[in-house]
Amino acid sequence: MAVLLVALAACGGSSAQRQRPPAVQNKQLNVDGLNRSYRLFAPLTLERDQPTPLLLVLHGVGDSGEGMVGATQLDGVASREDFIVAYPDGINQTWNGGYCCLGRAKTGPDDVAFLARVINDVQAEHNVDPARVFVVGVSAGAIMAYRLGCELAGRINGVASVAGAMVLDACQPTKAVSVIEIHGTADRLVPSAGGRTAGGATQPSPPTSAVVGRWAELNRCPSPPANGTEGLVTTLTWTGCSGGTAVKLITVEGGGHTWFGPGFGAVDGAIDATGAIVEFFGLRPKPRQP
Repeated sequence: MAVLLVALAACGGSSAQRQRPPAVQNKQLNVDGLNRSYRLFAPLTLERDQPTPLLLVLHGVGDSGEGMVGATQLDGVASREDFIVAYPDGINQTWNGGYCCLGRAKTGPDDVAFLARVINDVQAEHNVDPARVFVVGVSAGAIMAYRLGCELAGRINGVASVAGAMVLDACQPTKAVSVIEIHGTADRLVPSAGGRTAGGATQPSPPTSAVVGRWAELNRCPSPPANGTEGLVTTLTWTGCSGGTAVKLITVEGGGHTWFGPGFGAVDGAIDATGAIVEFFGLRPKPRQP
């Protein structure tokens, strides 16, 4: 009998191990009659009883979730620091972020509902920490990330925008949301000074400084912000904001419309957007064990 029990236990453990999902999954959801997709990366080293941060990473116009894997290198960071990354795909390779980039905030696909479903879907399979759900985007994906910060603040704790803008008629988040914006002064598609935004926007976008200043107001941040300059990079940082949130603007002199990192754009290596975002969200490298 003892031998039989040991054998059964061994089989049960093996079965449980086989049932653990692979690190990379290509997932499908049906939202409002539309087939939607996203790529999920969850390190196999995650401890099931440990609540885990989740990052949603949103691509720009003409790109895909898969394309953001290579641009951001977040899979490797997530493997080292134990967090989950979801890379959703927009309809027609863009997002309904307001009056850009489909220009149909009310009649276009409900991307807010889709991305909320993505969060639900990941939570159904993994132990996601609801206090550490963040959304990261570039270009149109950053525009969509701002919309989530405004309309899904109950589920989102931080927004990271690279080369983005907030193009909504109104923003009334239900709670404070941390925000970081990384923007180049030579961005011609989403100008840092505001104005016409590429991608089918029906109205001009506000200046980047106004967007970040608006979030500082929404989060009731004390003024003035701390500022600093290093090489081509200037930062403005508001801390001590409502609910322990923070707001940060990183401006890259001469930077264009790009994800900032080694090998990207004219200011190659001036700043690593992935590293700056991971640090801002508190997903810092774990200390080495002695």
